[in-house]
Parts: sequence; structure tokens; C-alpha cells
Amino acid sequence: MSIQFMINPPKTIREAVYQGLKSYNARHLPEGEVYSVACFEQDEQLQVIGGLTGEVFQTTLFIEYLWVDEAHRASGLGSALMKKTEAEVQKLGVCDLFLDTYTFQAREFYIRMGFEEVGRYSDFPAKGIDKIFMQKRLPALKPE
Repeated sequence: MSIQFMINPPKTIREAVYQGLKSYNARHLPEGEVYSVACFEQDEQLQVIGGLTGEVFQTTLFIEYLWVDEAHRASGLGSALMKKTEAEVQKLGVCDLFLDTYTFQAREFYIRMGFEEVGRYSDFPAKGIDKIFMQKRLPALKPE
């Protein structure tokens, strides 16, 4: 056996590790498809001026990215994207939302949207910056 360490390993190495972990995890997690979702706004030229992307698995949505163009910040677009996404994923049976953010990003915005901080890495990815983990439980939809 020969343990190796590399900086910027080839994609094949990273993929082999990922597939190995994914295979192991599959034995312990419930079966189900993971699918991507997006909610976004475009301007008159069809340029995206804000959007949210995420992955749904079972009853959870992990919000990967939420971004609003600087010219449209404080316009309510971020809140509208979150509210629309929540309403749509609730129809899919989602009741838990998860995301991570940094201290220089939008922690207070997420708190106003009903998220709570559930964890934090200090000085990550650099001294003076924290990575913050947040969660929100959605109310169950009433049957029609």
C-alpha cells in the first residue's frame, strides 16, 4: 500500500472517493430520488437578476445558492424567491429547509425568513469568517 497526498488531484480521484462514499451512504439512507430545483427572476432581456437553487431529497430541501443582483437587493426579490420556493416545495412534501451561509453574507435575512442557526464553524474558510448552518421547519400543508 502507498498512501499519496496531492494538491489539485485529477477529477477521477475525486469522483472515485465521492462514488465510494455515495455507495456506502445508500445502504443507510432511505431510497429516493434527489432532484434539483430552481426559482429565479429574469429582467426584460431575460438576464437572471436573482435566483435560488437547491436539492430535494425525501422531505428536505437543501438550499445550495441564493443570489440577488446588487441592483435589485433590498427590493424584496430575495424574500419573494424564498416564499415562492417554500410554497412550491411544500406541495412536494418538503417540511425541512437547510442551508449554510457566511458571516459576511445574509444570516440576518435568513433569520427574518424564519430560519434558526443550528451550528457554526469558526474561522472557516479563513480567519475572521464563520460558516453558519441554518434550518427551518415548514408547517404541514392542510389536506384539501
